[in-house]
This record gives sequence, structure tokens and C-alpha cells, in this order.
Amino acid sequence: MCHKIFQREAVLAAAVIFCFSSFLLCVTALADTYTVNDTADYNFPPPDDRVCLRYAIDQANNHPGSDTIILPAGIYVLSATISTTTENNNKQGDLDILDDLTISGAGAEQTIVDGNGLDRVFDIYGDTVSMSGMTIRNGKAPTGDFGGGGIRTSNGNLTLDKVIVSNNRVAAGGDANDYGGGVGNNGVCTIINSTIANNEAYKGGGLSNNGTSIAIFMSTVSGNTSTGLAGGIFGGNGLTIVNSTISSNSSISGTGGIYSFGANTIISTTITNNSSASGTDGYCNGTGGTLSVKNSIIAQNGNVNCCYSTGMTSNGYNLEDTDTCGFTNASDLINSDPKLLTLQNNGGPTFTHALQSSSPAIDAGTSVFMFGTDQRGQKRPCGAGYDIGAYEKCSSLLLFIPAITGNSKSTH
Repeated sequence: MCHKIFQREAVLAAAVIFCFSSFLLCVTALADTYTVNDTADYNFPPPDDRVCLRYAIDQANNHPGSDTIILPAGIYVLSATISTTTENNNKQGDLDILDDLTISGAGAEQTIVDGNGLDRVFDIYGDTVSMSGMTIRNGKAPTGDFGGGGIRTSNGNLTLDKVIVSNNRVAAGGDANDYGGGVGNNGVCTIINSTIANNEAYKGGGLSNNGTSIAIFMSTVSGNTSTGLAGGIFGGNGLTIVNSTISSNSSISGTGGIYSFGANTIISTTITNNSSASGTDGYCNGTGGTLSVKNSIIAQNGNVNCCYSTGMTSNGYNLEDTDTCGFTNASDLINSDPKLLTLQNNGGPTFTHALQSSSPAIDAGTSVFMFGTDQRGQKRPCGAGYDIGAYEKCSSLLLFIPAITGNSKSTH
């Protein structure tokens, strides 16, 4: 009897050891880190210990589970010697991400991935992908190929944190799928502390959402252009924008700043200096679209800040320099000049429009749950009350200390 008990205990112990060992093996298999040490771009196994970005992505693609790539300071340029024939296995043209992956750069000013005008830069098929501390520039997506000059996501979740996406475009054309000059999202996209600048596409010069959602926090979308709908942002299925600046975007025939369907939310954001040659300059709801807006500035956008007030719900404390957005809440300010300074470095990770000392937006705003700072990381309030828009003005006697580290200054 004791012998049988011992056997059972031995079998149980062996099973526990086996399961624990298997668990450790699984954990090990689920996460590897690859450090890039070569700025070149090649699609063959390196002959020595060199690791280029494309090869590191290959290794991560072939290793199941969530991996990490460390991308040191340097300029990583896609090679013109690798054919750009369309394929999705990371062997030529753009960099194809096929599995869960985190890419960590040394900072947006130090780590630069350059598409060299050959193809889009990143094509993402992984379920969960995160990029931080880098610039993604000079990508060119072919016309009719579902957009995304800098980054295209096919599904899943993409997070950009302290990233600059600049000077990317979708090849000239008017195809319905030529959207997202900087970012073409077909899944769920979250943008934090980042800059989307100087990109171009037919729809959504800066970025577009043809997927589930885009959420933008403490970021700047500026200097983007479109020949069709939306110079700055095309929100196909809705978007959320908080503590951000949408500035100086333009369109030939569509909305200069934002054009969006679905349910849209804008909080503590500044939308200004956007323009359209023959459409709405600032913000416009598409058919069936709605906008809930609070503590935001929509002003000085060409001649028309908003296309019409249908579907617009003011939750108060908004400011417009004309009266086109339907700001009817008692706390709203209409026909009021916000007295904004130019888009520039005012501290923090991204460019903002500071408020002049005489701005009516100062101390006329309200607190926003869970967001205790402005776009720069400056604590709110910084005075007698909260300010309207993305920027909180402090007395010149107060020292600005950003609450968020990192640098992703716009080149616009």
C-alpha cells in the first residue's frame, strides 16, 4: 500500500515538475528580445553577428508570442536594391510585422526609420504592436493598396508613443483606398505624445481610420494635406481626441482638419489654422456622424470652423471665434478670438499653440476626469481656473516642468 502511495506521489511530482518546466519553456518562448546593431537593410541571414532591423523583424515573425526589438540611435533606410514588388513576408519593400511585437527606439530625434520613397515603411499584421521613441518618415504607399504611407495596420492593436510620423504619402491618385498618408489604421490605434506631420494622401493626409477606432492623446497633427477628404484626420468609424492639437492641415476639396463618421469625442483640444480650398476648414461630421466636444477651441480655421451643427453636442466650456459649431451651452464662448500664438515648442513632448495673456480661454474652462495635465504635461489648473484647449497658461513666475519624459518634437 505504501509502495503504491509512493508511486502515485512520484508520478504526481514528476507531472508537476514537467508542467512547471513546460510553463517555463512556454514563458521563454513567448518573449524574446532582439537588439539591432546594423543600420543597413538586407533580406538575407547575416554572415556574422550583425542584426539589421529587417532581420530582427524576421526573427520575431518566426518566433511565436510577443517579442521586443531594441532599436538604437541611427538612421535605418530601406534599401533600393531590394525589389519593391508587393509581398507580405518582410523580404522586400516595406517592413512586414506578422506577430505581436514591441519596437523601442532611443528617441524620436535619435532613431529614424526611413522608407526612402520606395514603399510604405511598416505593414502590420500582428495582433498587438507597440512602437516608441522613433521617427517614421519618407514612406510611399502605392495607389489603391489600402493606404498607410508610413504605417498600415491590417487588424489588431497598434500603439504609438513618443513617435514622429512625418513626410510620408500615398502615391498620387484618387482611389477610394488611398487613405492615411502617415497612418492608415484598419484595426485599433492609440497615439500618445506623438507628432503626425507633413504627410499626404487622398483621404486623411495625416491619418485615417477604416478600422474600429483611433484614440489620440497629448499629440499634434499638423501640416498634413489631402486632395480629397480630410487633410488632417479621416475618422471613418469615429475617433477620440484628448489634450491634443490639430493645426495647419489642408485639403483641396474636403475638410482641412477633421472629417469623421461614427461617434466622435473631442476633449481639451485645440483645432486651428486648418483650411480647405473648397470645403469646410476645421471640422465636419460625415453622414450619421456625431461629435461630443468639451473644453476645446475650434477657431481661426479659414472661413468655416464647422460644416454644420447637426450631430454636434457641446458639453460646455468650448470656444469658437465665429458661430458655426453649435456651441450653445451656457459656458461656451462664441465669436471670441482665442488669441493663440504660433505652433511651436512650448515645453513637453509635442508642439502646441500657447495662449496670449489676454486670451478669453484662460480660466474659462473646466476639469476633465482622469486628465490632470495639459498636452505638454503641465498640471491643470495653473491659475485661478482651468484653461480651454490643449494648453494651460501659467504665470511667467512659474517654472514649467514637463510631467512626461521623451521628445517627439514636430518638424513642422
